[in-house]
Amino acid sequence: MNEMIRGALAAHRRNVRLLRRRPDLVAQGVLVPLVVLVLCAILFGSWGDRWPVGVIDRADDARSAAITDSLAQSRSNVDLYFETIEDDPDAAREMLEDGRLQLVITIPEDVATTNEVRISTYNVNTDATKNLRFRVDDALNIHDEVRGALPATVDLRTVAEEDVTRAAFIAGGVLLLALLLGSMLLAANVFAVEEEGRTGKELLMSPFGAVPAALGCVLTATLLAYLSAVPTYLTGLLLFGFTPDVGSLVLVLLFVLPLLVAAAGLGVLLAQLLRQHRAIQPPVILVAIATFFVGGGFVSVPGMPPTARTIAQWWPPSRVFEWSNPVLHDFAGSYTAGQWAWGGAFALLGVAGAYWAGRRELAAPRRGGQ
Repeated sequence: MNEMIRGALAAHRRNVRLLRRRPDLVAQGVLVPLVVLVLCAILFGSWGDRWPVGVIDRADDARSAAITDSLAQSRSNVDLYFETIEDDPDAAREMLEDGRLQLVITIPEDVATTNEVRISTYNVNTDATKNLRFRVDDALNIHDEVRGALPATVDLRTVAEEDVTRAAFIAGGVLLLALLLGSMLLAANVFAVEEEGRTGKELLMSPFGAVPAALGCVLTATLLAYLSAVPTYLTGLLLFGFTPDVGSLVLVLLFVLPLLVAAAGLGVLLAQLLRQHRAIQPPVILVAIATFFVGGGFVSVPGMPPTARTIAQWWPPSRVFEWSNPVLHDFAGSYTAGQWAWGGAFALLGVAGAYWAGRRELAAPRRGGQ
């Protein structure tokens, strides 16, 4: 056992020196989460959520002015809902028919008697843009509430005093993604270097051998995953309003430690099976990104469609997001004993996977050495 530990530590020191010479082996685990974070922010309105619309006021009276004011004031906790970019009827209709405008809101001349506002929409991708119509309803509710004509009101009560913004939630999820992806890719990349550099035979002939080398890759990847996630954390902190409580952040980082061991062990096993970077990296990156979106990193699982909820229920990595996001955003004070136990079990599986990969490496066919 002592020989195994000394061999793993020696392999770890060797891996660190290797990574200093080969920063490209670290790059994917750093860049992929950053790309996901920025794309999510741009596409899903983390830095601005207002939709360009046309508003046509045919009544031009006090009632219609109150409605247009409600449309202008309606907002989320991110931004205003609407930005009126056209008020000319002909120009708005032409833009709508050409698909350059998604929604036109028309206040008719008889709005005071009919209480009716007409909306016209460019009905392409309507499942994704249905929120436009919901936003119109919200603005009209504001108008009715001011007039005292709203038949029912909502008494909104929240679990926490402060809302977690979309940007902050995504940044927290991407931080977890960066940790897990970084650990798995680092372990896989370092282990695959032996095959691609044709140094596998030399590794087997070294004093520590293949099994300690595999365990050393797990150690290296687990520790350096924290460093590879620093750019993602700083980006979330500086640009996305991701400011978790220090104690909560430390607790999450401690909890994911055994999960990083599991991810690294799986990475070593994949590297032993697939052998080449070009075969390892695409599936690992794609599955990690899919897990982020379907497993609760982008939106909490209860807020996802039925199919996504079903996948998350049966996909083990989704538990990382389900269990950690409440702690990260102060909706839960700690993890349960059961969650800690599952984390430890996954770590043991990761170590066993790396050990098995090392044993398989002993019998793997060899190309010529350097």
